[in-house]
Amino acid sequence: MCSGCQARRDWLLINHGRNVWVCCRCGDQWLEPEISRADFDALIGTPDVTNYPSVEQALTALGFDGAFAGIYLK
Repeated sequence: MCSGCQARRDWLLINHGRNVWVCCRCGDQWLEPEISRADFDALIGTPDVTNYPSVEQALTALGFDGAFAGIYLK
C-alpha cells in the first residue's frame, strides 16, 4: 500500500540494477526489497522497450509524476 495516498494497485515497477522501485501515481516512490530481479523479470516477461533520457522524463510520460494522483486506471 502506498504510504502517500493509500493506493493498493496501479503502480509502476522500475528495475535499477539489483533494486526494484515502486512508483505510485501520486508521485510517491519506494524501494521494494521483497521483489528480486528474478521476480521482476518473471513479471515483465519480454516487454516492448521504450527508452527515455531520464527516469524523471519516463515518470512524466507514463503518468507517475503525481499528475494523476487519486486516479485508478483500468
